[in-house]
Amino acid sequence: MKQRLRFYTGLIGLIGVAVSMPSLAERSVQAGLAVSAKSSFYKEVGNEQYLFPLVIAEYDRFYLQGAQAGYRLIQDGDVHSLALEIRRTFDGYRSSDSDALAGMSDRDAAWEAGLVYEVSVAGGQVKANLMHDVSGSHEGFSAQLDYEHPLWTDDAHMVTWYTGSEFWSSRKTDYYFGVTAEEATSARLAYDPDESYRFYIGSNVFKRIKTNITVIFNAEYLWSTNAVDDSPLTTRQDQWSTYAGVLYRF
Repeated sequence: MKQRLRFYTGLIGLIGVAVSMPSLAERSVQAGLAVSAKSSFYKEVGNEQYLFPLVIAEYDRFYLQGAQAGYRLIQDGDVHSLALEIRRTFDGYRSSDSDALAGMSDRDAAWEAGLVYEVSVAGGQVKANLMHDVSGSHEGFSAQLDYEHPLWTDDAHMVTWYTGSEFWSSRKTDYYFGVTAEEATSARLAYDPDESYRFYIGSNVFKRIKTNITVIFNAEYLWSTNAVDDSPLTTRQDQWSTYAGVLYRF
């Protein structure tokens, strides 16, 4: 079992719709650094650790939220919005990540683009997106729906919970969890999965410690359907992840 520490010069998006304190909504640029850890679906990979920068910026209808950037085509205050968005994913693996993946072709992360709709519902926020690979990595698409609701807020704190699900097309699922005939061995049979679904629940915590400094924390549990569990590349169908970081307002 291997443990890896990676540094991403690319930006990773925050999970959830709340990326700043309610009383600090006028902020246009925040930047900082975060560390994260997550378990891996893949055999013998073990836990993975990451170090990455965070940038959250707003300018009129344009926004940047970590690895997500977009333009709001429709914006009705805090009620609802429709945006055209592009994002960087961090799925995939290298064949050198574990002995169980040796002989596999590397599976690359992707750039995906699509539409994102957000609407306020019952004191929380519903977010839906439809994204397609535009980088030629998996050449598939995904659709996601989640809901986030505050548990506790005051002038210096915000705690939210969220839950949701994500659909992966058969092309995307096959790219990351399939095994081609050329990659198959006596211990790793060829595998051509259909589409898959993911279900997740998590919590975000934000704490302002000074006027321009906010600490963030996230924890999430995710479960995937049998298309992932049945892959000869995987050892589990669930995943936990967590990250913590600090943001500075300019």
